[in-house]
Amino acid sequence: MRVLRPSCLAILLLAAGGAGPTDASELARIEVRQLLDPVRRMGGDAVDDPTLLGEPAVRVPASAEGTGLRLSASLPWDKARFLVLTARVDGEHVGELLVRFFARDEEEPRLRVALGLFPGLPTRLALPLSVLDGQTIFLPRTPGSLKGVVTGRRIARDEIDRVELQLKKTTGAQSLYLGALSLSTQPPRFPVPSRPLVDDLGQWNGKAWPGKTLDDAYLGTDITVWLEQARQASWPEGFCRQGGSLDRRFRPSGFFHLQHDGTRWWLVDPDGHGFFSLGLDAVRPGETTAIVPGAEALYGPLPPRSGPLAEAWSKGDDRGGLESFSFGIANLVRSFGPRWRREWTDMTRGRLVAWRFNTVANWSDPDFQRSAGLPYVIPMPRYPQTPVAIYRDFPDVFAPEFRERAREYARHLEAFRDDENLIGYFMGNEPKWAFGENNLASEMLEAQPGSATRRELARWLAERYHGDAEGWARAWGLSLRRFEDVVTTTVPRAAARSETARVDLWDFSKEMVRAFVRIPAEECRRVDPNHMNLGLRYAGVSSELVYEAAEWFSVFTINAYEMVPPEETIARIAERTRKPVLIGEFHFGALDRGLPATGLRGVASQAERGVAYRRYVEAAAANPNVVGTHYFVLNDQEVLGRFDGEDFQIGFVDVCQRPYRELVEAATQTHEGIYDVIAGTRKPFSAEAKEIPRVGF
Repeated sequence: MRVLRPSCLAILLLAAGGAGPTDASELARIEVRQLLDPVRRMGGDAVDDPTLLGEPAVRVPASAEGTGLRLSASLPWDKARFLVLTARVDGEHVGELLVRFFARDEEEPRLRVALGLFPGLPTRLALPLSVLDGQTIFLPRTPGSLKGVVTGRRIARDEIDRVELQLKKTTGAQSLYLGALSLSTQPPRFPVPSRPLVDDLGQWNGKAWPGKTLDDAYLGTDITVWLEQARQASWPEGFCRQGGSLDRRFRPSGFFHLQHDGTRWWLVDPDGHGFFSLGLDAVRPGETTAIVPGAEALYGPLPPRSGPLAEAWSKGDDRGGLESFSFGIANLVRSFGPRWRREWTDMTRGRLVAWRFNTVANWSDPDFQRSAGLPYVIPMPRYPQTPVAIYRDFPDVFAPEFRERAREYARHLEAFRDDENLIGYFMGNEPKWAFGENNLASEMLEAQPGSATRRELARWLAERYHGDAEGWARAWGLSLRRFEDVVTTTVPRAAARSETARVDLWDFSKEMVRAFVRIPAEECRRVDPNHMNLGLRYAGVSSELVYEAAEWFSVFTINAYEMVPPEETIARIAERTRKPVLIGEFHFGALDRGLPATGLRGVASQAERGVAYRRYVEAAAANPNVVGTHYFVLNDQEVLGRFDGEDFQIGFVDVCQRPYRELVEAATQTHEGIYDVIAGTRKPFSAEAKEIPRVGF
C-alpha cells in the first residue's frame, strides 16, 4: 500500500466561488458548506446542533500534525489583519489548534501558531497576521482563549503558498467543531457563554476527582492540620542547617560558591558543606488568573476588590497588563483570616523542609525568600532595553543607553549583597531572540535602520574586509557600494544571499550576544561581587549563539522539559563553557485531577508524576556536571489561565493547598537519598514513568 506524506492528505480550500463578506471588515469568507466535503474526507461531518457554536458547524477529528485543512494563497492575505474563526473542542482536556504558514517551494512551515482552546467552550479566535513578521512569540489573550504561541521565522505575505489549519492529536479522543472562517481588517466581537467554569474555590466545575475540596468548611479543617504538621518539620540526620551534606566539606567562604573536587562540580554553602540545589520554583501563596475583559462570566461571581479578600486582587503587570485574581490567596484568607500570610509562611517553610527542598527557587515570593531562612535564588528585573529593538527582545546593545540601563538594572542587587542565604541571581529568563537558530545580524537588516548596532556592523565589516567595500558587496551578492549602507538599507533575508554573507552575519551575531551578556554582567559584578551569576535560564540550546559570553556566568542554566535531563546537551555545555549546569525548570503533569492540561511533559497519573520526578532528579544528581534541579512550580496554575493562558496541572499542591501525595512522597524519598546518589553508594532511580502526549504548550 502506498503511504502518503502528511502534506498530501490536506485538502485545498479556494476563496473563489465562496460567499462574499458579511460585513465591511471582512475581505473573504469560507462558509461551513464549503468546508463540508474536505472535512468528510478527513473523517468528519456536518453538525446539526446550534448549541455547540451558536452557528452552523462541521466536526473535524484531531489529526497528526500536517493533516489539516488547507487555505489557499489566493485568499487576500496581503490586505487582511486577522484570520477569524469560531471553534470548540470536545473532550476533557485543552485542545491545540494549529495554523501553519508555508512559503513557496518549502516543505516545512515557515511559521507555526498554536492556539489553546478550553474544553467545551465555544471560542471566537482572531489570529493577528502581524505575527507573520516573526517578532511575536506569545499572543495576547482574548475572551475564552488560552495560550497562543508563535514559532518559526518571518514570512512575507507575498511569499505565502498555503496555510494549514487543524486540531492537533494529543491524548484521548478529541474533535474540533468549526464554524465559518474569514479574513478581516478588524478584530471581531468575542462572545462567551454566561456560565462559570470554576467554583468559589477556583476548582474546575467540569470535572470531579478524588480529593476535590467540597467547600470552605473542608478547606479550613484540612489546612489547619497541614499547618500543624509543617511546624514539626526538621532536616534529617546528615543534612546541615541549609540542606547541604555534612559528609562533604570544602573551604567555607561565607557565601555560596562553586567547587570541583576532581570528579564532579559542587555548590558549596557558606559554611563549606557540599550542596546540591533541590529547588521549587514560584513558591508563593497562590498563582493568579488573568481577568480577560469580556470573559468575566467564565470566572463566576468574584468577591469585591475591597474587603476581606482584597489581597487576592492584583493590578496588571508588564507580562500582559491584565487585572488578576488569585483563588489560592482567597482560600488562604478564608482559612486563616488576617494572619493568613504568617500562617502560609510557616506552613510552606515547614513543607519545604519536610519534603527536603533546600532551595526557594526562581519567581518566588520575595518576602518569603527573605524570612524563611532557606537558601534561595532571585530573578533580576526586566533585562536592559533600548528604544530600538533589534529583533524580538534583543536590544540595541552598542547604543550608549544599553550601558546606562544596565547600570540601573544592576542596582537591584544592592539590597542582597551581604545575604549569605542568597545562592545567586538569574540575569534573565528564556530570551525570545534565542527561540530558534536565529541569525540576529541578518534579522537586524530586515528592519529598524539607523541603530547603533547597525553602525557597529558597518565598522566591523570595514575591518573584516580591510576597507574593500566592493569586494564585500560582491561576496554578499549586493548592489551596495559603501559599508555605511548597512546602517540605512533594508536587506531582506541577507544571510540567504551567499554563504559568505551567512558566515559574516553569524560571526557578527556572536559579537552582538557577547555585548548583550557582558555589559549587564559587568555592572552586576561591580554592584555585587559576593554572589554567583546564574545566567540567562535559556530554554534549551537553540544554537551556538547561547554559548557566547558564558565566561560571565558562574553556572550555565537551562530549562530542560524532558523526561530525563538531556545528558548529551549537558556534556556539550560543560565542554564548551567549562561551567557546571543548573536546571532551572522542568515539570510533569497529569489529567486525572484538577486541570485540563498537563504542561510541557505529560504522564498518566499522579503516581506516574512521582516516578518521573524521581528518575529525573536522581539522574541529574548522578551527573557530575549538574549542581541542581529546580522544579516548576509549587502551586497548580489557575483553571482559566495565568496572564498568558497557561493552565497546567504541574503543582506540588492544588488551588486549595492540598498536596499531591504521590508526588510529595516520591520527591521526599529522592531528596533524602540525594547525597548517597552523588556519592555513588546508591544507584539512581531508573524506573520509567508512563508518558502521555503533552496537553498544553
